Amino acid sequence: MYINKSIKIYLDDLAAKKPAPGGGSAAALSAAIGAGLISMVANYTVGNPAYKACQDKVSDILVKVESYRVKLEELVDEDAEAYGKLSEGLKASVKDINKVEVLYKEALRPPLEICKIASECLRLCKTIAGCGNKNLITDVAIAAILLEGAFFSAKFNVYINLKYIKDMEYVGQIHGLLAPLEDELPALKEEIIEMCEEVIE
Repeated sequence: MYINKSIKIYLDDLAAKKPAPGGGSAAALSAAIGAGLISMVANYTVGNPAYKACQDKVSDILVKVESYRVKLEELVDEDAEAYGKLSEGLKASVKDINKVEVLYKEALRPPLEICKIASECLRLCKTIAGCGNKNLITDVAIAAILLEGAFFSAKFNVYINLKYIKDMEYVGQIHGLLAPLEDELPALKEEIIEMCEEVIE
C-alpha cells in the first residue's frame, strides 16, 4: 500500500484530506525509523575490533531489531487498512453492537502491536547505548526519542478505540498491558539520553 512507495507519496497523503494514513500509521513509521537507527549502530559495531567484547550481544540485538523493523514497516500499512475497514464497517453495521465491537477490536490491534514493539525496541536501544559504536551515539539518542514518541502516539489510537468497546474484561487487559509501560518507557528513555550525553560531554 505505502511501504513500497516513495516517502513523498506517503507524506503527501498523510497531509491530505484523507482518512488514512493517519496517526497510527505515522507512529509505526516513526518506530520503524527508530529501529532502523538501532540497526545502523549495530551494523557499525559488529566486526569492529574496538568492540570485540560485545560482538555476540550486538549481533543478537541486530537480529531482533531487524525483525521488529520489518513488522513495523508492515504496520505502517496495516494501521491505515484497519482504519479503512473500521470506517466502512461502521457504515454497514452501525446497528449491530456485536459487529461494531469486533470492528473496534480489529482497529485497535495495529496500534497495540506498535506499542509492544516500540517498547521492546526501546529496551534494545538501552543495551546498544551501553555497548554500541560510540561514534554513532547521537543516533542512539534519536532512536530512543522516536521510539518513546511512537509508543505514546500509538497508545492514543489504542485508547480511542477502547472508548467504544463494552467488553470490560478486554478493556482491563489492554489497560493492564499499557499502564506499566506508560511509567517505564519515559524513565527508560531518559536513562538512555543520559548515557548518550555522558559520551558526548
